[in-house]
Amino acid sequence: MRIAPASVLVHLLLIFWSITHVAASQHFVVPWSTKSYGPDGPWQAVVITAGGNETGPPIKSQKTSDLSVYPGGSYESITFTAAACEGYPGTLCGVGGTWDPDPYQAAQQPVSWPANWTDKSTGIHVEQGKHVVLAITINERTAYNASLASASSGNVTYPNGNVGGVPVGTLALGADKIVQEFGQNPNNISENINAYTFPGWLYGNKLTPSYSYGLHIGSAAFNYPGSLVFGGYDKGRVIAPVTAFSAERAVQLIDISIGVLSGGSPFNFTSKEKLLSTDRISIWPDPLAPYLSLPRETCDNLASVLPITFDKDLNYYLWDTNDPSFAKIISSPSYLGFTFPPTAGAADNVVIKVPFALLNLTLEAPITDTPKQYFPCVPTEFEHKLGRAFLQAAFIGRNWKMKTSWLAQAPGPGPARQGLGEGQHKDIADDDTMIEGFEGDDLFFNSWKEQWSLLEKQGGNGSQAVGDGNTSAGSGLSTGAKAGLGIGAGLGTIALLAALNFCLKRSRKNKSSQPHMHEAGLQHTTYQENDTKPIDLYAHEKHGGRIHDGPTAELPSTQQYPVELGDTSTQNSRH
Repeated sequence: MRIAPASVLVHLLLIFWSITHVAASQHFVVPWSTKSYGPDGPWQAVVITAGGNETGPPIKSQKTSDLSVYPGGSYESITFTAAACEGYPGTLCGVGGTWDPDPYQAAQQPVSWPANWTDKSTGIHVEQGKHVVLAITINERTAYNASLASASSGNVTYPNGNVGGVPVGTLALGADKIVQEFGQNPNNISENINAYTFPGWLYGNKLTPSYSYGLHIGSAAFNYPGSLVFGGYDKGRVIAPVTAFSAERAVQLIDISIGVLSGGSPFNFTSKEKLLSTDRISIWPDPLAPYLSLPRETCDNLASVLPITFDKDLNYYLWDTNDPSFAKIISSPSYLGFTFPPTAGAADNVVIKVPFALLNLTLEAPITDTPKQYFPCVPTEFEHKLGRAFLQAAFIGRNWKMKTSWLAQAPGPGPARQGLGEGQHKDIADDDTMIEGFEGDDLFFNSWKEQWSLLEKQGGNGSQAVGDGNTSAGSGLSTGAKAGLGIGAGLGTIALLAALNFCLKRSRKNKSSQPHMHEAGLQHTTYQENDTKPIDLYAHEKHGGRIHDGPTAELPSTQQYPVELGDTSTQNSRH
């Protein structure tokens, strides 16, 4: 039977539409700034363009500003005008960029809700703020009618009481709903104004497979870029096991510990637990907060075993850089461990290790006149948070629709400063309550080994090199061991080569007679198409975190989301 040409054309068009539609729905990668920011970091930020809202002319031809902003928070993304920094000349105020909204464009959808607030945990105070419904552009993708807050006055109050201007704004990571609805007239909901979160706009327009994100902020000090993905995550920033929890903010912290991954210990112990002052606390991993905001007794417990002193004038714990153990602590494989409950169906707790190298941060003006190295434990009796200091070594993500959050160990920089390797971006499906991470006991150590120097263990007739099979940042041999090899080199070379040859032959013979790992009942390495192996041939397996106690959010899956000015069709609301 012959098909009419018109039918063929329609059929081909449908196929083309299906292909392009599927291809368009994929994870969205957010770029990071090449600069870092203080005055209590250094911290990294992502890059956005704020402003504009007309769909006709190019967005850059409208009144826009390129901004560096911290990823975090929900609903509105916060920006500051040039006027907000007039009282702080010559300071860090506005170093990430300022933006003055176009008055005409902002007036097209006037929002009467004020945007004034104070966040005690971050010290940020926003005055003369207003909500504006204009565009946010990231990586050449423009989200129209986005939820923005613009403040012409604001400041940050630091723990010592010093006040400074706000260095950078924020990019909201989503919210329970894809839009923030502003009710203008209680008697007429048709006058309500809908403002999208950036990831909500992507999801609502079917550009991402889910309303979700995956975040690891990396480390500016180690030139280790961050990773932020909407509708997906970077698997190369996740080391299993992954724990999951239903709350947007709070997770249970069971304990804090100190340990050493390999080599000798810079302490008079190899591990110490029970440093959390209570059995457990509810805590919020928050990328907008800089510090480890913990109970005072917990900070004091840490000060009792670390070379840090609480400065009563600064209200910060300062490192005693003259203490002989200081350099050893921040350069060795020693870490501060945070223990969280296992995910549903798992038996073991999840311990996220933060190398002390990441907890050697710097205070600058306006906090202090001269730079000082500090340990970021800040005593607080209200909302406990694990801020950017913690998230340098942790991955966090969330599927807003499924009300599921994830927390996992993030790797170190690795040889390429890309964690476990580039090209590891994965989609998060609409109904996903689990994500996969790479599994391997040595992954974390190996990702940091080039930045660490192993300490010698004390034992036998004196100090000796570490013999645990892990490679240190150097050769892995002590000075004495190197000298011994030098003395015996002339006599031992032939014997050494013969021994190596024997071992290689024996290894090949054993391999040929052994079953494959999956045949022996062990998990074996598998890759999906387009998977990239982690660096250094690390052992790895897929492993995920599951959630069992969160109700499903009712987000629309088929509704269309126009982007023209004045659109008020979406019904979800915050206010």
